[in-house]
Amino acid sequence: MPEFNPNRIMHGNGGHAWFNGKKLTTLQSVEAKVAGDFEDINVCGDPATYRVYNGYSGEGTLTTLKIDSDVLSLIAAAYKSGEMPTITIITSQTMPGTNRAERVAYSDITIDEFTLAKFEKKSKTEEEIPFKFGNFEVLETL
Repeated sequence: MPEFNPNRIMHGNGGHAWFNGKKLTTLQSVEAKVAGDFEDINVCGDPATYRVYNGYSGEGTLTTLKIDSDVLSLIAAAYKSGEMPTITIITSQTMPGTNRAERVAYSDITIDEFTLAKFEKKSKTEEEIPFKFGNFEVLETL
């Protein structure tokens, strides 16, 4: 086993995200997670509770500094027309001092809510984009 090297700890500064192929240059944070859907199973004569896997759901949030209205325009038009766009998101986090990265692609994305306005005096404006996804693919691991 290699020796511990604190310089190889993943750090948020090495994180990137692309929304429909456009790099989010003012990305502040990303969180995406998958939750398993399990059902409890009990059988007569056995006091144990077993679990069966039924599938999964995925959700996440992108937070960026607001520099344009690309996401607002896309989602507002979709909500008005009723025709939802195809959205893909790719996240990548690189390991310092190496060429190694962890990359994940998310597809079948829906944006269930969006903010029309949020700002306050003497503060930078951030845009939070909560999303849900139906599929994901781990593209690269460390």
